[in-house]
Amino acid sequence: MRLRTSGWFISMLAFVAVTSFVASEASAQARTFRMTRGGGSRIQWVSDAPLERITGVNNAVTGELSVDPANLATARGTVSVDIAQMRTGLDLRDEHLRGSDWLDAQRFPNATLEITGIEGATALRPNETQRVTIRGRFTLHGVTRDITASAQVRLVPLNDELRAEGITGDVIRAQASFDIALADHQVSISAPVRLKVANTIRVNVTIRAVAS
Repeated sequence: MRLRTSGWFISMLAFVAVTSFVASEASAQARTFRMTRGGGSRIQWVSDAPLERITGVNNAVTGELSVDPANLATARGTVSVDIAQMRTGLDLRDEHLRGSDWLDAQRFPNATLEITGIEGATALRPNETQRVTIRGRFTLHGVTRDITASAQVRLVPLNDELRAEGITGDVIRAQASFDIALADHQVSISAPVRLKVANTIRVNVTIRAVAS
């Protein structure tokens, strides 16, 4: 009787272990979505100073997201932008922006946003926009700071319109906004331009990432 009980107990343990493994595998549905240069992602930043409002854009955005549409809280990823590709509409101003006195693109070629957590909506349903809060770490000029961003996220299944663009997988579209202080990233504003360049910069991120 003791041997039978022991055998039954071991069998049950094995069954629980197998079913737990299968369940965990079924729930681990994280998918990889990638951003490529010219793929529809972009960064916009706005400096609203007393004497001048400057808007810059950059389409040289790359990165990768790991997203389980059924468990959005586990999403992680990195978005990177090439500082040398910043454009404000004036070539001379762009040259100064990338120079050593400002963002110093030669020493710090990229600005990056690392997504460390998402709060709010728990899942992405196809073609439904979800409002979330993104928590992450933003690196600019070699200095990293924690940020919180309001965002809208949408999962678009592959359709004829996307195929016509040459896209071969589902797409995640997202828009996020947050503020940064240049002083926090050790970017100093010289006295002659303090009325033309704001210390607090609004950053707007547009993401179009394709499932691989």
